[in-house]
Amino acid sequence: MGRRGAKVSLRQRAGLASAVWAVAFSLLAVVAATPKGPTAMLSVDDTTPVVGQVVHFDASGSVPHDEGKGRIVSYEFDFGDGNHTREQSSPFATHAYSLVGPKRATVDVEDARGNEGSASVRIDVQPKSPPTGAPDLTPSSASTIPAQPIEGQIAIVSIILANHGNATADGATIDVTDQRPNGTVVSIGTASLSAPLEPEASVVVYSPTFVAIEVGNHTLDIVVGNVTPAETDLEDNTLTIGMTVLPVTGPPPGGVPDLAPESAVTIPTQPVEGEIVSLSIRVANRGSVAADAALIDISDVRPNGTIVPIGTSVLSTPLGLGDSVVVDSPSFLAADVGDHQLQIDIRSVTPAETDVEDNSLTISMTVLPAKGPPPPNEGGFSLDTALLAGGLAAAAVAAVLVATWLLLTPRETGPLEPPPPEPPDDSPPPIRPP
Repeated sequence: MGRRGAKVSLRQRAGLASAVWAVAFSLLAVVAATPKGPTAMLSVDDTTPVVGQVVHFDASGSVPHDEGKGRIVSYEFDFGDGNHTREQSSPFATHAYSLVGPKRATVDVEDARGNEGSASVRIDVQPKSPPTGAPDLTPSSASTIPAQPIEGQIAIVSIILANHGNATADGATIDVTDQRPNGTVVSIGTASLSAPLEPEASVVVYSPTFVAIEVGNHTLDIVVGNVTPAETDLEDNTLTIGMTVLPVTGPPPGGVPDLAPESAVTIPTQPVEGEIVSLSIRVANRGSVAADAALIDISDVRPNGTIVPIGTSVLSTPLGLGDSVVVDSPSFLAADVGDHQLQIDIRSVTPAETDVEDNSLTISMTVLPAKGPPPPNEGGFSLDTALLAGGLAAAAVAAVLVATWLLLTPRETGPLEPPPPEPPDDSPPPIRPP
């Protein structure tokens, strides 16, 4: 009979397939352990805004993965009309559309390992409704801070502006002049309406600061102008108030206040270039009597040495002795990457202080670049490891296919071979009986 060629037994083939399956499942387990990218979420406060309306975008609901090790480090918003933000650490953004029509706003989020996720929302921008009436702005009341400044002291005018019309006022200017006791008229400056003012609403507007010069009774004229849309009633656009400038005298017998900026912090702590920042300042009264009012000036000393005024905050409510209060600065734009020095100066305290040595505070603020290298890997898998795991997974799938082929493909039968020749018979012949 013929002899068949070498072959793999069914038991051997099953063992080989089991080994391949074990390797495949191990590799797939590695891939399953590889962390996913973040899940982006995007919402807006109004999906049908009108042209020019400020829309607020919120991606704070985005979810990082890998038990916090894949924390989200940057957000980038595309508003769908050709405008977008740079990568930023804040999950919030605002934008006003200038053209009517549907838009697709998108946010791209990135975690500490470079994994990304995105989400989008449809915005249908509507045309602006034509005005049905006209605004009517009037300066309903005003007062100086301090109420009776001492000659040479810095003062400011607080103005309550009301809209008695039947349409929103989008903008306006407020001019303030000082008629001194000798009859000279001096311009204090112009303030502006910084946000639209709805009908029957009111807002506080501050004039530029000025120096109280010339003892005696002054007349301050406040005139509202350049209202948009245009007003039809201009008769109530003017207000006149009095201000008495006192001569410089010694401290009152009952004592004086002593205001000091004890601490301050920026929000956010380390802003990204181009981000909006605010400053929270804690002011304490270390004196022996209450302070009725004060001004807080804030300026930014940038890395190149340039000093840029941020603005003036007003302490308009009395601060008792031993008390403290938190005052917020005007918001400002973080410009110029590097280390900044923020200077805080308290002045024009009423009643006047005698100790002004503790009226200043300087804090540091570091402005980060808008787009920098991702933070170092904080544990778990790196991106390179994840890619390697993906390649191994592909090899595992191939191995599974090969194992399946070994089990299911029948072996072809080889041709029969002739039997080998039998060896010669050298045994003696059998002995036959006689």
